[in-house]
Amino acid sequence: MRLYSLASLMMLCLSLTACANKFYIPIWNEKGTAKPLSKTDDVIRVVVPERLTKYIAKARSNDPDGYENGKKLADYIAMAKLNTEDRLQNLNYQLTDTGPHSGGDGKPKKIDWIDSQGNTQYAMTHGGKPTVFALIDAKLLDTYKQRFIAYEPYSSDPSTGATTMWTSNVDEVTMNAVTYHVKFVRPIGKDNKLLQCNNSSLSINFCTYPDSYWEDSIKNTPYYETIFDGVGVMNTNASDPDYIENHLVSSVLYQYPNLLGRKRVIQISQPFFQVTKVTDDK
Repeated sequence: MRLYSLASLMMLCLSLTACANKFYIPIWNEKGTAKPLSKTDDVIRVVVPERLTKYIAKARSNDPDGYENGKKLADYIAMAKLNTEDRLQNLNYQLTDTGPHSGGDGKPKKIDWIDSQGNTQYAMTHGGKPTVFALIDAKLLDTYKQRFIAYEPYSSDPSTGATTMWTSNVDEVTMNAVTYHVKFVRPIGKDNKLLQCNNSSLSINFCTYPDSYWEDSIKNTPYYETIFDGVGVMNTNASDPDYIENHLVSSVLYQYPNLLGRKRVIQISQPFFQVTKVTDDK
């Protein structure tokens, strides 16, 4: 699906302030009241909000800001969907309707992902009708400028080579605050729209869920029972939505279902997407 070489990752990290040795992603998650997710009895379909179709239509229009208000926002959601599938497969859960052209056909598909050591892993999805739905969303919360000051040697002692003078270099970069949110839910009712794929050619054949289903409690309408609700935020000057969402998904679903119900901070190492430490957020 998305293969990176070590060389390309290292080159990417050279251009990103987020690629320091380690950085933190704050996580919030909560265990729901529904029956827990089962690796043997449940089949999961990852679905995206209908809002995605509007973003893609915007990106395909002649609007001069179609990229900022369309393609980039659509890419965050699309990459969140694909990375969620990769992560769940890596955790040995059963999936159906995966990939960029899932379409709700229920057929088994080959899926691949990169593990924490940079190795590509392969497996087949279960296929069939889903019993659990992973409602995902991803948003750009904020864009802002941030200044970084680096100190560089300016002069040295010719006899010893020791630095005698330093100069500062100021770089101003554009930072993005991006969020990833996922809910594992069990649908209620035979006519529930979650049971229909509702895919569209504009949504690159992803199965969608009604935007109104996200805030289930607003109208007190029981569309589903929630198994798990998790969210993470990343502040970075990275421009690749796949890179960003991979980090976020790996953080929110780290060792799922362990560490449920804890507000915490995830510490991630570079260049591969690997959680190295979990600490309480106090």
